[in-house]
Amino acid sequence: MGNLKFKVSFVAGLITIICLSILGFITYFFLKNLIYDEVIETETSYIKVAKNSLISFQEKNLEALENYSKRISGFSYDELSSEQALKENVGEELKVLRDAGGFLAAYIAQPNGELIVSDSDSDSKGLDFGIYGKADNYDARTREYYQEALKTNDVYITPSYVDITSKLPCFTYSKALYKDGKFIGVLAIDVLTKDLQQEYEANPGRTFAFDKNNKIFAATDKEQLKEGYNIDQIAAISKTKADFEPFEYTRKRDNSERFAICAKYENSTICIGEPLDIVTEPILKMTYVQIVSSLIMVAIISLLLYIFIAKLLSPLTTIQSGLNAFFDFINHKTKNVSTINIKTNDEFGQISKAINENILMTKQGLEQDNQAVKESVSTVQVVEKG
Repeated sequence: MGNLKFKVSFVAGLITIICLSILGFITYFFLKNLIYDEVIETETSYIKVAKNSLISFQEKNLEALENYSKRISGFSYDELSSEQALKENVGEELKVLRDAGGFLAAYIAQPNGELIVSDSDSDSKGLDFGIYGKADNYDARTREYYQEALKTNDVYITPSYVDITSKLPCFTYSKALYKDGKFIGVLAIDVLTKDLQQEYEANPGRTFAFDKNNKIFAATDKEQLKEGYNIDQIAAISKTKADFEPFEYTRKRDNSERFAICAKYENSTICIGEPLDIVTEPILKMTYVQIVSSLIMVAIISLLLYIFIAKLLSPLTTIQSGLNAFFDFINHKTKNVSTINIKTNDEFGQISKAINENILMTKQGLEQDNQAVKESVSTVQVVEKG
């Protein structure tokens, strides 16, 4: 009986394990994709926040430069056509522009390469602006911001570079100025990225922004701003991907598995790079919890099945005992036999009822046979006595 209960429990437990395993595999792949999608969605939201920070930063600077260029265009050509005219009509306003925007410098590069500039040097002299040019071995006409501004009707933004004085990344925004179709000069502002950097440090995730030369100018992790930090690999891959399209790669310098998401804005790219563990670790944790939970469930279910099956099969013990007593009665080991006491209406009840009927019939038959034998013996004894 104990062996039967074990066999039935084992089969039921095996079926349970198979069903839980199938369910586990289905759940694993479903949750794996779900977790991956959630991680990607979260990281993508970080990129969007970082991109919006860059957009706001650039739009603020562009607006300042555009507004001031419009202000200058309100002057007549004669008020702008010479260095003296520019100094008299625009020079002091450069200080106002610089202070209002918190810029590193604001200046106009003249057609002769000389600058009318408001910067820290003019501040140290107690002046609103100063002249910077040939006397300082400087010619604006050789500089990128000047040359590229002449090629476009729009504002040109240089790649990031490190300011010599502050040692911080900055950009130069420049725009060519014309009056009555005649070239006046190039209006420019030097903009430190410190405000943008502060936003990136406060933003969630590990985001960073780099220019067309793969130079990082803002990053959540300040280590990425250090000279020589190489992002050529991720920059090259990002060029082949659509905005917000996740990709995985093996970082060459340490062979670590990583994933990244990037989005482009103007000549800049904003990315987030994380160890691939940030995706796989939750999946592995989920798998571990699922396996442990399944094992515990199998153990509990197997125990409950054994107890439940033992209870269900308990009538078999009663039937077995009843049959053994009946066989002892038939074999004259006992003089009396009782019926099997099972009152359920299930198959066990029906079996016990049939057995009881046969026990009673057999008992009655045996009693009749015994009575007949006794009568025969009595008759023989009478005959023997004559």
